[in-house]
Amino acid sequence: MIPVSLPSANFYILLSFGFLAGIVLVGWAAALAASARHRRFVRKHWKTSAVLFVVLAVPFAFYAWVHAVVWQIERESDRQEAARHVTLEQAVTVAGTPMPAGTRLTLQDEGQLDTYLEAEFPQPVVIFDVQATRLRRFLGTDYDQDTYALIGRYPQSVVVSGQGDQAVQGWQCDATRDIEFDTTREGGMKVLSQCQLGSGNQVGDLTIAPGSILYGSSGTVYVDGASDPDRWRVEVKDPVAVKVFGLMLSNPRIYLDADRRLLRVSDTELACTLDLGGFHYVPGTQVKTIRRVQGAGREPFPGIFVFSPGDGQTAERDGHEAVPAGMSVMQAFDGTLAGIVKNETVGVFEFATFVVGDEEPAPPKRAACP
Repeated sequence: MIPVSLPSANFYILLSFGFLAGIVLVGWAAALAASARHRRFVRKHWKTSAVLFVVLAVPFAFYAWVHAVVWQIERESDRQEAARHVTLEQAVTVAGTPMPAGTRLTLQDEGQLDTYLEAEFPQPVVIFDVQATRLRRFLGTDYDQDTYALIGRYPQSVVVSGQGDQAVQGWQCDATRDIEFDTTREGGMKVLSQCQLGSGNQVGDLTIAPGSILYGSSGTVYVDGASDPDRWRVEVKDPVAVKVFGLMLSNPRIYLDADRRLLRVSDTELACTLDLGGFHYVPGTQVKTIRRVQGAGREPFPGIFVFSPGDGQTAERDGHEAVPAGMSVMQAFDGTLAGIVKNETVGVFEFATFVVGDEEPAPPKRAACP
């Protein structure tokens, strides 16, 4: 939070008095111009009139000065804003990117093309294998540690967009939506950070529906220093349930390695009823996979299933009491029971919902069971 010093109440009082004084002066001048009687009165009482004029002129002068300063600031701001918008008259390479004539740039710093924040191209330009018509950059800044003087700016991420579905690192991304890349300080591509998937994406036997969201990373890192090879994360957006690890799931979040092998699944729920190892689960039961710690490491992917009945639900079990909400059932993929624990033990949490206004928020729509 940045502290800002506001003018005192006296400033606004004096400014208002100056405005009123200006109105009185204008009325007085009009009366002098229109009435000889007023002119004779002023000549007769010139000392009193002079004092009154000074009393009115001083606050009005302050009022006029403030407005003149504000006008100059706004004029300079408009000039700087206009100077930050540049159209290239000829083809030129800017910050390592060849740009054609007619490219419109929005600059961070006036007169410095390398600090551009946005670029709109008159024809597609290849950026990180994307035929881009528009580009946005988010810049980091280096300052001198002692003087805080600006040393330079560097790109942190780049967002591009274009036309149609385009191949990006083996994925078909919808280029009409933002495609985001993390970059090196020199402007090179570090990783495809995010895109909305188009048509034609396949993960094993699973067809990823258009509109699903792809995220790239260098893998999940744990507090003990261990890391997973989950190079890609896909938030599936499909109105019909998809089959993952043999379960019909609603809009699952799936994790893949660099070769797009399925590693784990989370943040999803059953779209259909499920009978597994003597347990009977209803649609809406939360599902994820986890790997338990074994010695100094973790068991191999994909680990085990975790089924967590939702609020008001239970998981029925043959020959035993039902498992209520708040508890989770851990099962191997063949149905073998691995344990029944509290939700918190396996990282399943219920969060409160805050309602603003009179209308209850609509619950998330579950994918249809085919």
